[in-house]
Amino acid sequence: MKKNRRRTHRVKPALIKSPLTYALEDGVLICEDAKGGTLWRLALADVRSAHWTESRAGQSLTRVLRLNDGTRTRAIRQHLYRRALVGGPDDMAFRACVSDVLRAVMAVQPGLDVQSGPSAGTSVALRVLGMAFFAGALVAPVLALLTGQDLMAFVNWAIPVTLIGLLGMAMMRSYAPGRRIATRTPAQLIAELGAV
Repeated sequence: MKKNRRRTHRVKPALIKSPLTYALEDGVLICEDAKGGTLWRLALADVRSAHWTESRAGQSLTRVLRLNDGTRTRAIRQHLYRRALVGGPDDMAFRACVSDVLRAVMAVQPGLDVQSGPSAGTSVALRVLGMAFFAGALVAPVLALLTGQDLMAFVNWAIPVTLIGLLGMAMMRSYAPGRRIATRTPAQLIAELGAV
């Protein structure tokens, strides 16, 4: 009887956080804290969806692989504070971990694709924010007239209020329900992670 060997990856989620160990053993992904205690376990055969998010803000980079088994979502995440750290040991350990997990998922679920972009919750939040911007842009001129703003003040506020309204419309459209979610195969994501 062939015994499945345990493969481990030590990943530092952020500069000031303790490293986590992700272990693959007999088709199960196990997350352990720095002391070796098990934080969670996930059978890869039960995974129903995989979601990859990569976002940049200034010099920081946040990447998250979420795996959902229908009842809960487990995540492998990393936040690098400086782009200079890209290609460094922490970045490469994260890439190796995610690639290994994706290969293990492909082995038990060859047809599963990886979704990309904002998660469902983030999409709803951005859509609601877009609605608020648009509603505010519609209400602002009415409030200006009701409060007796003079014509010059009204004209000065017209451009920013219009731009906020347009931003709201764009957000409502971009994150509307039924918009096609970007997907790729795990092999394509592994190839992207391999390119530094």
